Amino acid sequence: MPGKIYSLIIFLTLFWIYCLYVGFKNYKKTFTPVDFFIYGRNIPSWVYVTVATGTIFSCWIFFVQPSLMLLNGFPFASTSLSVVGVSLVGLLFLKKQWMLSKKFGFVTPAEMFSAYFKSDLIRILIVIIGVGFAVPFIAMQLSLAGIMLSILSDNMIGSGSASLLLGCIIVVYLSLSGIRSLIFIDTLNFILTIFGIIALGFVVYDLVGGWNLLNESLSRISNIKESLFNIKESYNAYLTVPGTVKMVEILDSDLNYGGIWTSSMILTFVLAISGIIISPSFSMLVFSSREVKSIGTQHVWFSSFLVGFILIFFTSAIGIGSIFLGSNEVINQTGNNISNVLPDNISPDNLGGLVPHIINVIGEYSPLFFGLLLICGIASVQSASMIYISTSALLTRDVLKKFFIQNMNNNEQIFSFRIILMVLFIFSLILSIQSPNSVFDLGSFALSIACQMFVPLLAICYFPWLTKNGVAFGIVIGIITVLFTEQIGQIMFGNLVNWEKWPLTIHSAFWGILFNLISAVIISFITQDTKENNHKSKIHEFFNDHRNLSMSRRSLKPSAWIVTVAWIFFSIGPGLLMGNQMFGNPNNVESWSFGMPSIWVWQIIFWLLGVVLVWFLAFKMEMSTPSDKTIISQSEDVGGRS
Repeated sequence: MPGKIYSLIIFLTLFWIYCLYVGFKNYKKTFTPVDFFIYGRNIPSWVYVTVATGTIFSCWIFFVQPSLMLLNGFPFASTSLSVVGVSLVGLLFLKKQWMLSKKFGFVTPAEMFSAYFKSDLIRILIVIIGVGFAVPFIAMQLSLAGIMLSILSDNMIGSGSASLLLGCIIVVYLSLSGIRSLIFIDTLNFILTIFGIIALGFVVYDLVGGWNLLNESLSRISNIKESLFNIKESYNAYLTVPGTVKMVEILDSDLNYGGIWTSSMILTFVLAISGIIISPSFSMLVFSSREVKSIGTQHVWFSSFLVGFILIFFTSAIGIGSIFLGSNEVINQTGNNISNVLPDNISPDNLGGLVPHIINVIGEYSPLFFGLLLICGIASVQSASMIYISTSALLTRDVLKKFFIQNMNNNEQIFSFRIILMVLFIFSLILSIQSPNSVFDLGSFALSIACQMFVPLLAICYFPWLTKNGVAFGIVIGIITVLFTEQIGQIMFGNLVNWEKWPLTIHSAFWGILFNLISAVIISFITQDTKENNHKSKIHEFFNDHRNLSMSRRSLKPSAWIVTVAWIFFSIGPGLLMGNQMFGNPNNVESWSFGMPSIWVWQIIFWLLGVVLVWFLAFKMEMSTPSDKTIISQSEDVGGRS
């Protein structure tokens, strides 16, 4: 048996023993649903920032982002600025959700929206969004873990068996102590994930000969006339963003088109990624935070700065550098590859295997380092285990307790949670096994469904004139639109759909939000109700009473909006096209100002500007700072009133 297999067994065993130990250690420390689900609203700042960052990015930056960068090059690398985009969306909604939970004792977001709109229909729709996001997202995670363990064990462990094993471990330690086990395990998961990405980045830099040789290799492919992954543009499409909008096979399956990662695709895909931070799952994590300032700290220093740095300099190196390591047939045939340490079938058919194959290369030389990186990969998948907790809590409190067993005591709620958690895992596992080659389609669909929270959040945080009927109708229309513009729609509706997914190179998340918002606005104008508006106005009066922005700062709001819109336009919007040539002609290596493709320089500049922007909004515009007035809680657990 190879040394790497022994290393795999030993490292996996030790890591999962630790996870189970934490679960058993905290087994008898949770007595109420508030403790079990949201840690008594008392998670310390340093825990929140690590768990929150891991929940948003870990699995994504470890597996998904490098793979899609390999396939699509620097156009997709522009989505690395999602670290800023996600933070901007979070600044809009998270502080106010935290305030409402603190004030009224909400444990789940469905309770919050149900109380605000006085509508059980809204409650159910929020649960549907939560489940619609969680099941495919968990399935994606399980699939990635299965692919990794299958590759690293030389197929001794089947991908389905690996997914089952990982899921069982997660279910056990979460069932034992809920969020108490999560905060100890996910903090470590985050550290391991960050270490793993950086280590893999250095490995790829070493394999390609360093930073200078990587850029030299990029310069050589800039003039390759053959298509890279069937992308044809006037400039080499691996190094430039191919326009603003493209007609993607509408009505004509034989229509040829360039790369899909236009500026419209990049912008709307970043919006899709923000679905994680506005999902019901993430709301519960926000409810658990001890103080609101930690939300701003996470946005600025962990999401925008730390993860941004890793994405731009390490994840990009892993994904784009791998093209020279044997993973692309065109590069190999033209003699521009540096080595052939990776199989040439990774792209586009086996993208989930990119990172595992890189780790496998290490296994031939250093079994111990191989084992450590294996655990880093497992940790990245486990980092989003809050999704398990929050979704199971939603189903327990907002379906089972609300409509079927209203007099549930604390122990019964926790017991029911454990049963539902197991059922949630089983459904996700089945979906994972049935869709082994649809890893990224699962993730895309999950994010698009979560984005349908955008309109109800606009209602509760900013626009009281949006009615319960309007919001409910909008959510339904938004979900239907997502189905028609995602890959699943092509399968479900067949010939009824005469377009490919993501029409006009605009992600389904945007299409869903657009039709959701239009529907909500129209129905709200028709269904205005004075009694309903008076009830909702109390929430908005509460926000106004706890607004501590000084008059001088309020005068800066128009400028802040202008700067934010300008950043979005030039970084991930149509203005991004300027970055194709701003620092050199993509086809003329001698013109590259910094010895690297112009679009990469553009990304670095706007990443730094984005960090400054998020810092300014979070702390100077006080979008993530505590109120001068103390929030007096009316209830520890609103669900306990029944």
